[in-house]
Amino acid sequence: MKFKNIIFFILIGSLPLLAQTELSKVATSMGQFLKIGAGARGTALGDAYTPVVKDVSAMYWNPAGLQKIGRTSIGVSRTQLYAGITVDYLGASVPVDPSTTIGVSVLYLNSGEMDLTTIEEPEGTGQTFDAASSALGFSVARSLTDRFDLGLTVKYITERLFREEATTLAFDIGSQFDTGIYGMKLGMSLTNFGGKMKLDGPDLDRNYNNEETGTEYSAGSRLKTEEWPIPLVFRLGVSADLLGPESEVMKDENNRLTLILEGNDPVDNLLRYNMGMEYEWNRVFALRVGYKDNYDEAKWTAGFGMDFSKFGINGRIDYAFNDYGLLGYVHNYSLEFMF
Repeated sequence: MKFKNIIFFILIGSLPLLAQTELSKVATSMGQFLKIGAGARGTALGDAYTPVVKDVSAMYWNPAGLQKIGRTSIGVSRTQLYAGITVDYLGASVPVDPSTTIGVSVLYLNSGEMDLTTIEEPEGTGQTFDAASSALGFSVARSLTDRFDLGLTVKYITERLFREEATTLAFDIGSQFDTGIYGMKLGMSLTNFGGKMKLDGPDLDRNYNNEETGTEYSAGSRLKTEEWPIPLVFRLGVSADLLGPESEVMKDENNRLTLILEGNDPVDNLLRYNMGMEYEWNRVFALRVGYKDNYDEAKWTAGFGMDFSKFGINGRIDYAFNDYGLLGYVHNYSLEFMF
């Protein structure tokens, strides 16, 4: 009864989230790259990954998932976005003892080279510039019981536009809980809880000239920019194996079919819903599909993965495909090795 009571209070506590007023707060935060999924498996599942993540991308989705890896692991991924923008992710984790795992991660977005224009030279000055954003994180995950894992990430976030830069610190916290009820697993995470960001740099310097008094200053005057929060996101997801060796519905040693449902509540947008389904054959080959509801463009996702452990190589490769509508197709590639 104890675990059923826990589930009851978790679901009751989430009712205010599901009943929120449909009020959009689009364009009210910086650091939008923090909402671009890391790793091909999670994005192929329509971003419904919080309750099942168990690879180094857990440091992005839900740091509690690090504890499920069970060995030293290193992984990389690249997301090829529209307009030449790329998002790269690097993560590494090490188990400290049977109940504790630590890890480090880097999420990096780069716009690519763009032509520098000014009001006087709208066709270009002949120079180029770029925009880049990064989040460097340190994570720790711990098993509190045989069914409950908790994780925490501390990260340093930077956004740069030409020579202007903004920085802040933020925290992620997450949990994974095996309910013991029909094989259901719960995952929760609160990400990007931190300070505000404010762009500053040498291009904001201005000479001051008061035509009425004739006063001129050639230094010491700078334009002031506004502070903006980063996009706080709350995720709550549930998963169950409809088919598989651990399924409470239909046992099968060679095939697994997992369904994942998740709510995604960003502070700067409407409540979103994510659904993912993964079929895995013989713990070697996996097919994935996902759907994202209440998003502007991204809807359907798909992908596949290969685990080479049975061939003597402790590694896996994953691919994800995302349809962003008018923005085109987005591809994500991931590679991970365990030692």
